[in-house]
Amino acid sequence: MTRGFLRFVRANAIAMLALFIALTGTTYAASTALIGANTVASPQVVNGSLQTKDLSGKARKALKGNRGPRGLAGAAGAAGAKGATGAQGIQGVKGDPGATTVTVVQGPTVTIGTGLKAFASADCPAGSVATGGGGVNVNTSGVHLLQSFANTGASPTAWTVSYENTSGASVDVHARVVCASP
Repeated sequence: MTRGFLRFVRANAIAMLALFIALTGTTYAASTALIGANTVASPQVVNGSLQTKDLSGKARKALKGNRGPRGLAGAAGAAGAKGATGAQGIQGVKGDPGATTVTVVQGPTVTIGTGLKAFASADCPAGSVATGGGGVNVNTSGVHLLQSFANTGASPTAWTVSYENTSGASVDVHARVVCASP
């Protein structure tokens, strides 16, 4: 049997070669004629076989949608463990001494005529600083305190008050200043 097969192959070798070439050439011609370059139709794709790297950049951008709204805040997490106590810091520089003497000084009497305005001032003793102040009248209706202020500067040493008299008679007023010194 082997001899008969070999004889058949030798006798028909050229015919088989011609048949092989004819069939492969036709298949190649059919595949290039029916399917264009770089085209694959849906029936040729196996479901789930394509990956994003197989798609063009334009196709990948088209797959991305608009950003959605921000979600709600999540619940707070559990409190962490207490940390170790830190080392004590170094002793700070001793500060300036605070005020040890506080006095209230009343300024001179100022008489305000009816329908007029006037200023009254009170000065702190030397070495003192004004920390507050105000005005004094003798419970007279129609006398109005308009302003109350310390004199300007880094360390004010006086307090000034302005009054208006609408009472119909002359009145006496004063300014007072609260002074502090070391």
